[in-house]
Amino acid sequence: MSALKSNAFVLFTLVAVRIQSALWSIISDCDETFNYWEPLHYVLKGSGFQTWEYSPEFALRSYSYLWLHALPAKIVGLLVDNGVVIFYAVRCMLAVVCALLEYRLYKVLGRKCGGGVCNLWLFFQLVNAGMFISSAALLPSSFAMYITLATITAWLNDDAKTGIAVTAFSGLIGWPFAVIVAIPFVLEQLFWKKQIVRFMKHALLFGCLFGIPIVLIDSLYFGTFTVAALNIIRYNVFTSHGPDLYGVEPVMFYAKNLFLNHNITLVLSLSYPLVVVIAAALGIRNTKNRLSPMQGLWLMSPLYLWLLVFVIQPHKEERFIFPVYPFFSLGTALLLDQMFSHMKRALGAPNSSIANRTLGFAVLGIALSLGLSRMLANSMHYRAPLTILNGLPTTNQETNVCYGKEWYRFPSSFFLPPNYRARFVESSFGGMLPAYFEETANGTQIVHDYFNDQNKGHPHMLFELDRCDYLVDLDTGAFYEEKAKEPNYSADRKTWSIVESIKFVNAARSESFARAYYVPSISYPYLVYGKYNLLQRKKVD
Repeated sequence: MSALKSNAFVLFTLVAVRIQSALWSIISDCDETFNYWEPLHYVLKGSGFQTWEYSPEFALRSYSYLWLHALPAKIVGLLVDNGVVIFYAVRCMLAVVCALLEYRLYKVLGRKCGGGVCNLWLFFQLVNAGMFISSAALLPSSFAMYITLATITAWLNDDAKTGIAVTAFSGLIGWPFAVIVAIPFVLEQLFWKKQIVRFMKHALLFGCLFGIPIVLIDSLYFGTFTVAALNIIRYNVFTSHGPDLYGVEPVMFYAKNLFLNHNITLVLSLSYPLVVVIAAALGIRNTKNRLSPMQGLWLMSPLYLWLLVFVIQPHKEERFIFPVYPFFSLGTALLLDQMFSHMKRALGAPNSSIANRTLGFAVLGIALSLGLSRMLANSMHYRAPLTILNGLPTTNQETNVCYGKEWYRFPSSFFLPPNYRARFVESSFGGMLPAYFEETANGTQIVHDYFNDQNKGHPHMLFELDRCDYLVDLDTGAFYEEKAKEPNYSADRKTWSIVESIKFVNAARSESFARAYYVPSISYPYLVYGKYNLLQRKKVD
């Protein structure tokens, strides 16, 4: 009975924490809005923005992936016809799925590695800012992270069939590059366990089982035979320009980003191979852990392989590392478990107890304080775009809400009341903006001349400013200059009145540590707030 209560408590805690992520995390990537939330809104409501990736001539994204979320969303829509409710319902569903997969892995880690490893892993998962951001995001990279949890579980359970099934499903419907996580698992099946025939049989079975309906659905939507997974590989790997058009970053981009989201677990998980080599050289093994040091390193190898592949790519984005986020907690748990064992052998039971507790509490304390501080900063400093549209009144006629320099923070059409349309006015951004899907029966099959794979802007996507009824603008504190590319519209009080205004951290003028971490009293002197405004055009008498 006590074990049942303990299991129920762990599951409840995971679900509760992940739902908090669903309710309070921001949309940190405009790709999530325009490539997933907007097409999902189109599938559900018949309107929404389309990006070039959904144009039939490119067909990089899968409608099958959208329907994984559209089906439960339609059920919610039958009960409550409110876009914001549907948005958060989908997020909560994703959060619960993530929590259930984490719980399964927690149980398997307990059986295979002992209570110390599984409890440490659980703690680091719960206080991990990276999991807070990724666990409820509508992104194939987050979906790939769910598959990573399932793959590790199958690997530890020696369940090759499930491992092959989830990998095939993820690669075909979500993000094909996610199969990198399974490479060590596949190598183990083929060369160590010599299960070549069995592997090929299962790979073919699940490839057809998942691939045929996915291809049929996507081909129906695009109006031509389509394998979206192959198209995205072709574009990213075999074209001369590929994703580099959307910005390149140095290696430090990932170093800074990963430290913000994983802090001490990043450092310790990357140090794990060194500890394993030393332990193997000295013949040291933790008797409470059924995994030998080298087996633990092999289990962690997908993390190092993933980082090796993506760090060397010029185009870098935070979401590209989502699939291996659970490994940072796992590597840290395995390392601490090894360290505790080593110190017990070296110092003896009485002395090692004090040393182990000191080390353990120090690591747990740093992970907890930095993790919570990062999560709070993420939500408190940048949540305005998700709430600013609450100030829109109901209307019976088509009304235009415009975005200029804030176009990439548009949270999706789920936040617009009925009869409202989001529009884009000219700004300094010269790349390609999304355009509305054609709202016809074959709207997904039409090829438009304004879409391209070169990130070249097109005037079709731009809207005339004088036709905007409302405008979302970040008040920079500057004077209004009509001829500027990105004028401070909030200062043009002759044309606009402020309907809603929310505090928003001015990243350009605030100290980096203060905007990255929330520390009561200490952060405030180093933060500079702007005003995130919803403006309404004044009526002309």
